[in-house]
Amino acid sequence: MGEMADVRVERVETFVEQLAMLQPIYKQGGGDMTRVLLCDGSEWLDPRPVRVVLKEIARHFTVDLTAVRERYGEIIGKRLNVPLPLSPYLVLTPFKMRLPRVQKDGTTGYVANRLIDGVRDSGDGTGACRLVVEGVGEVACLQSAEFAEQQMRHARIVQTFYRERMGAGGRGYASGGVPVTL
Repeated sequence: MGEMADVRVERVETFVEQLAMLQPIYKQGGGDMTRVLLCDGSEWLDPRPVRVVLKEIARHFTVDLTAVRERYGEIIGKRLNVPLPLSPYLVLTPFKMRLPRVQKDGTTGYVANRLIDGVRDSGDGTGACRLVVEGVGEVACLQSAEFAEQQMRHARIVQTFYRERMGAGGRGYASGGVPVTL
């Protein structure tokens, strides 16, 4: 993160179509926050933890996160780190992005799968990797490149099942997954 980003809470509908990533961060004097990054490179800090911001986004799409994790986790054979299809154009893929300072702090961030251009080994000997995210740049991931690539494959599988279940493009969306203003 370059310059100090503003700390604010934005209404989900003002940014969700451009969402690139939710990243858990610690801010001196602010504690556990969420760095919200958009496709155009703009960003801000939300004073709430990632799990709270994610719940707000899910509420916007009227999605039950527990049900989504169960349904799609069963399809890909996973209980943890299940990619979350929220709409035909937005599948948020979870990655471990930080070490917790205290046990209750979340370590998982979410990246819009359609914006992940690639994965690189971190080169620091830790086995971690870097995600190359369109509009954002490289982002540290505390998991292996192999795990990250598997997550991306799982997200594509989940998206395919989601689109088949919701019909051609889903309600309120063009067949290409582009939001339609009603």
